[in-house]
Amino acid sequence: MHNSALAVWPAVAGIALPLILVPTILLLKHSRLKRQWAHQERMEAIRMGVSAPSSRSFPGSASVVAIGAGVPFVAILGAWLTTIVVLPGPWEDPLWPLAIVWGCAFLISGMALVTSLVLGVLQHRACARAAARESRASAKPAHDPDAFDLTGRHAY
Repeated sequence: MHNSALAVWPAVAGIALPLILVPTILLLKHSRLKRQWAHQERMEAIRMGVSAPSSRSFPGSASVVAIGAGVPFVAILGAWLTTIVVLPGPWEDPLWPLAIVWGCAFLISGMALVTSLVLGVLQHRACARAAARESRASAKPAHDPDAFDLTGRHAY
C-alpha cells in the first residue's frame, strides 16, 4: 500500500503542474501587455499635449479582501489540520502544542484583519485624493488672465 501511494505522486504532479503554470504564464503575459498599453497611452497623451491618464498606485479592493478574509481562513485551516495530526500523536499532554498552534493562528488572523482595515482606510483616502486632484485639474482658472492685459491685444 505504501509503494502505491508513492506511485501516485508523479501523476498528481503531472496534472497539477500545467494547472499552475499555464494560468501563471497567461497572467504574466497579460500584465506585460497592460503595462505596454498604458505606456503607449501615456506617450500618446504627452505627444498630443493632453494630461496623461492617472494610474492607480494603491492596491485594489481584491487585495484588501484577500488579506482580510484569506489569511485568517488559511491560518485557522492550518491550525485545524495541525490539531488533527497532533491529537492522535504520542503526546503525554497534547494541550500545550495545540495552545501554541491555535494562539498563533488567532494572532495571525487578528494581525491580518487589522492590516486589511488599515489598507482599506488608506485606499479610501487615496481614492478621495485622486478624485479631488482630478476635479481640480479640469476646473476653471481662479482668475481671468485677460483681465490684466491693458496694453496687449486690446489696446487698438
